[in-house]
Amino acid sequence: MSEVDGRNGPVVAHVPADGGVPLWVPEALPGPFAEGEGPLLSRYTLLASAETTGGALTGVSIAVPPGNGPPPHLHAGSDESFFVLEGTFEVRAGDREFVIAAGDYAFIPRGTMHSWRNTTGRAGRMLLLYTPSDMEQFFRDIGRPVRPGEKDERLTHSDVRRAEAVSRRHFGPLPGPGDTAT
Repeated sequence: MSEVDGRNGPVVAHVPADGGVPLWVPEALPGPFAEGEGPLLSRYTLLASAETTGGALTGVSIAVPPGNGPPPHLHAGSDESFFVLEGTFEVRAGDREFVIAAGDYAFIPRGTMHSWRNTTGRAGRMLLLYTPSDMEQFFRDIGRPVRPGEKDERLTHSDVRRAEAVSRRHFGPLPGPGDTAT
């Protein structure tokens, strides 16, 4: 990421195309699965943090396998913006449902229950921005580091246990099976 010069404000940052902090992140948790046969994990790359932006935003580039997306959730402390780079995503936010595709932008105000899912048969990519910055620690806690040379990783039972514990710690009780993004 960028160097910090000791000030308490934003710093000039340049993150090269192969830079950032890459993490394997579990999203909506499936029903029972055999170890080693879980769904593919999404790859989140942290590009901008509270440290580099003086708390202004968190920037994340994501690569999302087919069918992946988070369960219904909300962000009490930040707004979320989506810019689709590749693919098509179904979004549920408040009482709205819509589809976003390459070149589309969507904004979800803080406090709005929402979810999204890659609806294509191939990986999709988005740039996510959280304003102000408050999500990078969640992603660091819920994800696991991408090791050099790794192509794809599958959800493990350990990922599920970590995701449930981290989500409760950051956001409180998890939505039940019938809960929707409304």
